[in-house]
Amino acid sequence: MDLSKVVLPTFILEPRSFLDKLSDYYYHADLLSQAVLEESGYGRIKQVLRWYLSGFYKKPKGLKKPYNPILGETFRCCWLHPQTDSCTFYIAEQVSHHPPISAFYVCNRKDGFSISGSILAKSKFYGNSLSAILDGKARLLFLGRDEEYVITMPYAHCKGILYGTMTLELGGKVTIECEKTKCFTELEFKLKPFLGGACSVNQISGKIFVGEELLATVDGHWDNEVFIQEKRSGQQESLWNPSSDIRSSRLKRQVVQIEQQGEFESERLWQHVTSAIMDRDQLRATQEKFVLEEAQRREAKERGDKPWSSQLFHQDPVTSEWTYRHMDTRPWDPERCLVQFEKDGVVQTHEKKQRRHNGLSYSHSWASQQKAEMNGKRRKASSQPSSCSQNTESSSTTPEPTHESSDNEGFSNQCARCNKEVKDIALLEASITSIQRTQQDIQRNLVALSRQLTRRSATDDSVSLTGRHCLILCVLLVSQLLLNYVFT
Repeated sequence: MDLSKVVLPTFILEPRSFLDKLSDYYYHADLLSQAVLEESGYGRIKQVLRWYLSGFYKKPKGLKKPYNPILGETFRCCWLHPQTDSCTFYIAEQVSHHPPISAFYVCNRKDGFSISGSILAKSKFYGNSLSAILDGKARLLFLGRDEEYVITMPYAHCKGILYGTMTLELGGKVTIECEKTKCFTELEFKLKPFLGGACSVNQISGKIFVGEELLATVDGHWDNEVFIQEKRSGQQESLWNPSSDIRSSRLKRQVVQIEQQGEFESERLWQHVTSAIMDRDQLRATQEKFVLEEAQRREAKERGDKPWSSQLFHQDPVTSEWTYRHMDTRPWDPERCLVQFEKDGVVQTHEKKQRRHNGLSYSHSWASQQKAEMNGKRRKASSQPSSCSQNTESSSTTPEPTHESSDNEGFSNQCARCNKEVKDIALLEASITSIQRTQQDIQRNLVALSRQLTRRSATDDSVSLTGRHCLILCVLLVSQLLLNYVFT
């Protein structure tokens, strides 16, 4: 039985959209920033595996299901990286309703990675249990290395629906594969056996290969500590452990304030349902949910056979994969790129303007140094078109309003600072151009004066310079030397 078309009661709903739920995998995106810097392919895939495991421990208390996204619904957020002074952007859109397909795009050009993919959500009912299958692939790309890692997802299995204790587990085999480096990881999420004890809950095991050679094995619990054992040395060490220190150091997520979101952005779209659930008013939550579902049915009826056109993603007619329309996979160029930002779902990069100086050559090191001093502040600015609100982290998404803080004080002012600093750059460039013109004028005056003095020296009645001429010549020479000193 497919539950994707079944309307579920609101008391089992997690008060956020499935598009929001998918962003849980990027609270430790800084691990990908570290993976890019690894010298060996084996070192990189180990770091990718660490990041992959970091996306599972963050889960709601109890058995909860996020909202089924409405066709055309979008969600966007970002995470600030304090160590690299960069930002990871997440964009998602519901591109199909029947079947339900969610497309997503993640990027951090400065740190050198991007992720794209789509998920087809399926639900199967087996009597006392049901499974939520996430059918799809994510493609992780390391921009500077031109390496692509193809990643699959486990399925969620819920037991005890009709009788017994309701529990949620992950099951199935997943893979992480890089064709270029021949690195391959296979993991198995194990369901608890019928006679298994507490230690057999949430078990995971796996292997890491380079070509045909087995280099390491993985074993542990996906919601706790996972160990890796090197085959060559026999040494075992902790690969991933979501300790309290790790949890407290995860990246802080930023989202746009609800009043500044578009009509079909997740938080604004579902705000009345979420408010009712948080107030424990299940009747009002059901009514608000019914309003959204009826509006969706009415729009589908009016659209008829006309195909839906998604806003931010398009489908490849050959591979049928969904791709972000504004994808930019160019490696980051620190000499050219200033800051990456997002506005209205479009992630883009502000770059320096290329100028030519009519044959006049001088060093730009001083101007580059001034811009570099401001880059730290500029890159901290969020991509959001307006001030950003505090994240609802949903580590406890039961009806109690126990959301964690997002530590985004001052973040709403960074967008304004970004615009101001971009204007400062333009003013700085205009000042440099003005100084350049002044320097050219001084050079022309020096040439003219030199010619005039040469002509006068040829005559018998002007053997020596006057005091006035000497003063002008000294001033011009000092100005020239000062300008040469500043720009060299």
